[in-house]
Amino acid sequence: MSESYQPLPPLDPNLDVSKNHYWNYHNIEALISCKKTLTASKDEDLFISIHQICELAFHQMIIDMERVLDALSKALDTDSVISATSEACYFFQRVLRLYEVVNTTMPILNTMRAFAEFRTSIGPTSGFQSVQFRHLEIMSGVRKYWVGGTKDSEGRLHIAETEFDRKYGDRITQWFEQYRKHNLAYYYDLLVGRAVGNTQAEKVADLRTYPDADAVLNFMQAYDKCQTQFHQGHLGLAIQQLKIVGVEVGTGGTSFKDYLAKYHREEAPLFPGLS
Repeated sequence: MSESYQPLPPLDPNLDVSKNHYWNYHNIEALISCKKTLTASKDEDLFISIHQICELAFHQMIIDMERVLDALSKALDTDSVISATSEACYFFQRVLRLYEVVNTTMPILNTMRAFAEFRTSIGPTSGFQSVQFRHLEIMSGVRKYWVGGTKDSEGRLHIAETEFDRKYGDRITQWFEQYRKHNLAYYYDLLVGRAVGNTQAEKVADLRTYPDADAVLNFMQAYDKCQTQFHQGHLGLAIQQLKIVGVEVGTGGTSFKDYLAKYHREEAPLFPGLS
């Protein structure tokens, strides 16, 4: 039985909704004004746009992932293997669609020809510093693989990492505690632990016989592929663009090859037995 949703009043009781128009409801002027280039480079304009599109997608993914995790928690709060997962799958599908947005948007930067025009002007900023992506990773069950990700040959951390830790370190610690037993990998392990079998493969095969479990496993498998695609795509983009400007380090001075490879070495796959 589908839920019935009723209209909600505006959060501001003084708001005159009759004056709502597309441009002010979506704050178009404010949105565009957030894109502030430091040079006259049109490629810099593109560079900022692509990252902001991805950050907006990450923000909505976080909102929907919260609902995925809450729904999984309820579905696993049962004496059987798992109860109905339609609610979890509803939001999980949307998370995946948004991840597809990210994975199809970021490669547009492969068309950028003039990275050299603005690269030296953006300072230590780096994709390494995306706290929303870190939030998603923690909700997924990823550990702190990025710690030390910017070490140079002498073991010194780059400012991109030290400043990230200074600004977000406490928040990251809080998230790790908040999602310690409330993340995708945790619920996957809990589900596998309820299955019949002597090996991981046998247990996954057993879970596949339960329609509600099978549906969730399919989404987890797709999510893992999206996450891997993002890392590989980011690596390929970095290699291409840095080759154009003739350098070996990322925009924040990070050793991007070592950092991105560390994810595949220490974290992937998130859900062993599904890949």
